[in-house]
Amino acid sequence: MSPGKKILGLTALLLLLTLWASYVYLFNENRDGQLGGVGESTAWCGVPLSTEAAALGKDQLTLRVTNNLRGEFMLSGALVVSERTFNRYDLSRNELRLRLEPLQWTYGATPIFLEQVKVQPLSRNLSSSNKSAYAELEPRPIAVQGQATAFPFDTYRYGYKPVLYYLKGSERIDLRFKNITTLMEMSNTFTPIQKYNRVDYINENTSMIRDEDYKPYGPHECAFSVERKDSFKVVVLMLLLVLCLPLMLVFYRDLPGIDFLATLVGVALVRGLLLGPVQDFRLYNIDFLFGAVILLVGTVSLIKAMRINSRREIALRSGETSW
Repeated sequence: MSPGKKILGLTALLLLLTLWASYVYLFNENRDGQLGGVGESTAWCGVPLSTEAAALGKDQLTLRVTNNLRGEFMLSGALVVSERTFNRYDLSRNELRLRLEPLQWTYGATPIFLEQVKVQPLSRNLSSSNKSAYAELEPRPIAVQGQATAFPFDTYRYGYKPVLYYLKGSERIDLRFKNITTLMEMSNTFTPIQKYNRVDYINENTSMIRDEDYKPYGPHECAFSVERKDSFKVVVLMLLLVLCLPLMLVFYRDLPGIDFLATLVGVALVRGLLLGPVQDFRLYNIDFLFGAVILLVGTVSLIKAMRINSRREIALRSGETSW
């Protein structure tokens, strides 16, 4: 066996050992089919409503932030308005609105654009003991700070202050809700981490940091970052290592076979599993790695095929019939 094939064999052995070690790690991290515990994908911030206050129908705003594997974030939620607040602001005629005031995400800029969330019409339950009104928020996508193209090392940040209000002519009247809670229910591949002050949320090394930046956020301000779980990164690593098998086989074999086709099918399956189909030709950084693997396998297969064909022509010209 040539030294090159011995090196390939040793590399293949190390590859298999890495795959099995990754598999054992994921097996130990498994929690009822989840990548880690269920609580690792959820978090909350704000002021939760006590059981007594909920029974009395106190003012309450609950926001729910969710996302999917590709890092697209959605906001939904529900709203409970007490009878006192409903009558005080005459919400039977005044349309209740919700705006999300973004928190500062960098020291070099101050956000000025507000996100408007549509509140469905309030529905009063006059037969209940608290006679409160209820409404749901219309689900909508939200813009977060982060680069999805950095998959699987993509991280996201989102910080805001929700404010309920209504319009009285041209005047904007803000409602003061004490109980505002945000529930972060991320997909199985993400971990949400709450940030408690501006320094932790912005996370920039700069001389612009002031003492007031270390002050904690207010009770109605919510800031968090979302990171990929280590166990999910191991899954991605395992799938990429599996793609290396046809790449190594095309170097090991003297005759080109179906290695190129196997690589195409493998890349398509892995890409579809991790990111889904290509949308509007949006490419991730990992797509260039997939392309490099396809090009490398195709190039090696083509060079070997051309070399074999050249040898066959030389043998035919020399009168050999073994080809």
